[in-house]
Amino acid sequence: MSVWIAAAIAFAAITATYFSCVRPHLRNKGGCGMAGGTAACSDAELDHQVAELREELRVLRAQDALDTGRVSTSRLAPPNDA
Repeated sequence: MSVWIAAAIAFAAITATYFSCVRPHLRNKGGCGMAGGTAACSDAELDHQVAELREELRVLRAQDALDTGRVSTSRLAPPNDA
């Protein structure tokens, strides 16, 4: 009997996933896939968002490298012309 209960729960989960995730995604094929907006994102807007995220990732990786000591800070300092 417990096999039937488990099968019913699995079927309910698959059905809920289909109706709440898969079906709305298939209806909005031209959209950018972000929740809350039904209008399609323009390519320029999407490229701008990707560029901003790449820059943020570059800064975070550089900060991590400085924090962990993988990069020498002496070569980053300006030369002393005293």
